[in-house]
Amino acid sequence: MREDALAILSRVDGGGAYADILLSRTLHGAKFPDPRDRALLTELVMGTLRRRGALDHSISPHLSRPIEKTDSVVRNALRLGAYQLMYMRVPERVAVFETVEAVKGIRGEKPAGLVNAVLRGLARAGTAPLLPAEDGLPRKSVELSAPLPLVESLVRSIGEAEAVAFLAASLEKPPFAVRANPFRVQRETLLVRLSGAGMEPTPCRYASEGILLGRPGGVHDDPGFRSGEYLVMDEGAQLIAPLLSPREGEAVLDACAAPGGKTTHIAALSGGKARVTAVDVSAPRARILRKTVTRLGADGVTIVVHDFTAGPLPGSGGRYDKVLVDAPCTGMGVIRRNPDAKWRFDPGDAGRMASLQLAILRNAWDCLRPGGLLAYCTCSPLREEDEEVVASFLRESGAACPGREAAPGWTGPPDAWTPEGYVRLAPHRHGTDGFFAALLRKEK
Repeated sequence: MREDALAILSRVDGGGAYADILLSRTLHGAKFPDPRDRALLTELVMGTLRRRGALDHSISPHLSRPIEKTDSVVRNALRLGAYQLMYMRVPERVAVFETVEAVKGIRGEKPAGLVNAVLRGLARAGTAPLLPAEDGLPRKSVELSAPLPLVESLVRSIGEAEAVAFLAASLEKPPFAVRANPFRVQRETLLVRLSGAGMEPTPCRYASEGILLGRPGGVHDDPGFRSGEYLVMDEGAQLIAPLLSPREGEAVLDACAAPGGKTTHIAALSGGKARVTAVDVSAPRARILRKTVTRLGADGVTIVVHDFTAGPLPGSGGRYDKVLVDAPCTGMGVIRRNPDAKWRFDPGDAGRMASLQLAILRNAWDCLRPGGLLAYCTCSPLREEDEEVVASFLRESGAACPGREAAPGWTGPPDAWTPEGYVRLAPHRHGTDGFFAALLRKEK
């Protein structure tokens, strides 16, 4: 168990791999049939990544060199052991022994001896996280386990109080939400079946087809999941497609569609009667998209490969009634779910993404008919990717921003609407991942 966790953490740290992908591959093999073991492995990996900043600060006084200069397996073993001691309250003998054995299995006896000595020294010093003495953003960076450049970027975007609340909420384990697929089953029927399967389902607070699972360990082995009765989808993500209110007979474009959660939601909201064109940038992403559409039995979806950074979709000028641009972004709104992303953050990322987002928005806009509605969204809380992109586009396009009047049946939280008429969903306010959305109407 610890050796698997250590292998994943080391690959994420040393090789730039993605934790959720590695974890999924490990969990869905035959090695972990017990849901309790799968839950423990997930906690070891994701919890260590969420708390990495505080762990590093607490471990560093026990090392003779900076932690980033140590071997990748050694430093991640120290983080893994420290996380068990400081946050999981695993008994010292178990946490240290199991972590040392994991190092032996990967690196051998000598590195294991160093890990043993440091973890025992850490345990003797006490298991409360060590914090910088002086107040200020560097202390917040450690306390909230976020790199200082990310803390500073968030403070500039949403203010210090909101940034602190957002980062604190992002340290918590996220709820496990799924969306019932009405092409296969109604939510009430699914709630009954999932309850019988011991998954402890409850309806989501805002999303009309959403379900929270208290015990989700058996999801991927559930025949209902495999047959497309539901898909894993954060409640915040489930509140994006309803902003467009897709209807029977409408032509709808999803410009950045893979893996397909919002595409299939658009199709479902129209009862399968909208003509949905789902576009993504490459053939591999289109295959992922097709797999989702097929599993869910989503009617009315056509899949196309096209890069919207290169230009509009050929032959589609003014063709669509509604357009969704779920733009690629830094992903800082989902760091409680993908905590490794925050350790890859670079201060220039948001600006680089904004240029990409604006190009996609311009070219998708060309496909919208006069009077049509476009929803632009990201899973980022950074204004550079959100309000500033929209403001730039409004200045150059003459688009209108109708705000909530364009989404009268939306079931999301009323306080998510900002004074500018945009939607901001946040973990500390709504219990969802962090999302931004803007509705834009093409006047002529």
